[in-house]
Amino acid sequence: MIGALISFVFAMTFGVNQIITRRGVLRASSSYVANISIFSGPVFFLFVTGATGDLFKLGNFSWESYAFFAAAGVVHFTLGRTFGYKALFLIGTMRANLISSMNGIVTSLLAVLILKEVLTPLIVLGILFSLSGPLIAALKEEMVDTATAKLTPQGKHIDRETLYRGLLYGSGAAIFWGSSPILIKMGFDHGGTSVIGNLTSFSAAALVIAPSLLRVKTRDEILCSDRQCLKLALLSGLTTNIAQLLRFVALAFTSAITVSIVSRTIPVWTLLFALIFNRKVDSFNRWVLIGNALLLLGSFMVIAEQIFRI
Repeated sequence: MIGALISFVFAMTFGVNQIITRRGVLRASSSYVANISIFSGPVFFLFVTGATGDLFKLGNFSWESYAFFAAAGVVHFTLGRTFGYKALFLIGTMRANLISSMNGIVTSLLAVLILKEVLTPLIVLGILFSLSGPLIAALKEEMVDTATAKLTPQGKHIDRETLYRGLLYGSGAAIFWGSSPILIKMGFDHGGTSVIGNLTSFSAAALVIAPSLLRVKTRDEILCSDRQCLKLALLSGLTTNIAQLLRFVALAFTSAITVSIVSRTIPVWTLLFALIFNRKVDSFNRWVLIGNALLLLGSFMVIAEQIFRI
């Protein structure tokens, strides 16, 4: 039960992150925002590990736990975040989240195959409702021509080519984000902890993207960006760091399937915050609202299953 509740808080925090990130990718490239947010991770979790005392226990964990956490960081942050932020830029917050939220099916299948977790009938029903939301919204999306799309902020109104590109990036994010919880759970199985897991994951991701700083274009963008871009990128990093800490803690308390499906409420939180803060740069229609309602219903089914199990 506590793991499911923490997952809800994680989802809400990540919803805030998506609004900030959306504003960031409209002012700078998606790779810039992704790079700054990833590099902020090791710094943030170095302070967290120091505050919790885990920093002095780094030598107490098995190499297997570090390996799984590092792999999770590369898959989730380096690959997943790059694809996810590109989708955010191309097709907007609401569409990108509805597509990338299909990572639930990836996690569920891998959890059953690798972790031997059990799919109960209520969880299966919850998965079906959760996944039907993104599918309905994607199939019913209204297209405009390229000329019309260029007259509005990127991702608000889109043409068919942009939609397909965004779906491709969103699907890639779903695969990577859906795979990482399995690696995290395997890290816990080998004795790792939430705080050490985050520090290891972000450090590995930062090391992988570090060579990109050798590119003149990437380095110039980081060094020459205006203060507002840097502020949004750092806020994106801070909110996602907090969200990821909550995600690791939730995975330590409950199954990967539960965390994955409950986190499907992210589009609901994103919709709420987007209506308040990003109304002018995002798209809202009845199919998005219906899709989010189905996501929320499916997530409540998973929570109910957890309550009944207790």
